[in-house]
Amino acid sequence: MELLDKLSGIIGYVVTNVEDGAAEELRGSSSAPIGDLTAFFASASEVIKDNLSLGTISYISLSYGAHRLVVFAHESKYLGVEIERDNDPAEFIKKFKSAAAGVSEPTVAVPHSISSKIKQINLVVEEFGGQDNKEHWLELLNQGLGILGGDMLPYVGIVRGLLTFKGTMPADKEDEFVQGLRATIDFLAKKAVEEMGSSQARAKIHAVIEKMR
Repeated sequence: MELLDKLSGIIGYVVTNVEDGAAEELRGSSSAPIGDLTAFFASASEVIKDNLSLGTISYISLSYGAHRLVVFAHESKYLGVEIERDNDPAEFIKKFKSAAAGVSEPTVAVPHSISSKIKQINLVVEEFGGQDNKEHWLELLNQGLGILGGDMLPYVGIVRGLLTFKGTMPADKEDEFVQGLRATIDFLAKKAVEEMGSSQARAKIHAVIEKMR
């Protein structure tokens, strides 16, 4: 869902069908089975609402580890959105509704050390994937971020086929985030060697370096 792709603070999300709970779209780097969790708790909310005559349930919030899953209805879908545990689910839904109403988030200022790495990653995906295989490399990028992103995950996401910084970065995290992005680039480079051989991968990496100049 493009609307969720644009919001900061999201680790991963799933869009499910109201009728049967089937996942229609799953994005982000969550390590939890958010599709199954969303389908189960969305269904449970309907049963609880009907049996206890509670009226409309605005949302369900489920905490696990360092993360929180917020499940709520939007139009004809149920959304399950994973955010950091300390975030207020009501505030997140308020932000979501503001975005849905057309109120955009302020432009995010990103340090050059980070913006240059994000540009490099996008060029790597473009160079490795070309016109026909970009989705595969975006999936590998999501995989790499899930493994290596650490505390950076809520602040980055893929929007319209490009890795984008979506949130105001903590002042003391710049070096850590740069290291995470650099490790992600190395991850993609290793995948390229595995899939296309060292010679072709080296040529494509060189092409990216030339574009960065």
